[in-house]
Amino acid sequence: MPLNKQSAKFARMRKKVLILSAILLASACSPKVETRGYIKQANLKDEIVVGKTTKQEVLGKFGSPSTQSSFGTETWYYISSRKEAFGFMKPETTDQETFNISFDANGVVNSVSSNNKDDARDIDMVSRTTPTEGHSLSFIDQTIGNLGRFNKPGGEQTGHRPAGRGGF
Repeated sequence: MPLNKQSAKFARMRKKVLILSAILLASACSPKVETRGYIKQANLKDEIVVGKTTKQEVLGKFGSPSTQSSFGTETWYYISSRKEAFGFMKPETTDQETFNISFDANGVVNSVSSNNKDDARDIDMVSRTTPTEGHSLSFIDQTIGNLGRFNKPGGEQTGHRPAGRGGF
């Protein structure tokens, strides 16, 4: 095969490999999307009539809430979030929305509100720890405390101490 035919064939092959590589690299740049929670419906607020819609109707239309209030006015929360991650980067929350539906004592909706990602606030963590009663044993205390606590062949227990505070 003449040299210029081989070089032309090699050039075409190299061009195909470059195009294929470019396509693979471009597709690798698409984000990995993770959607969690309640699937948003644009007309959620429109379907709930304050003072008329009951818990059962809300449950029938939207399903179980993501979470419920633990104290105060009974409130149901429908939460949705969308996170995107590019390659090995940390996922970033791109969209987050919470629909809050409060009920009165009779189980009828008395308010509907929503919050989105822009309404979120950062909360500073407290670094204090809560002290607990009792004592903690070090590795050496645990090791020495176990000496003599093993059963002899035949089922007899020697060195057995009654259950208690673990003292020596």
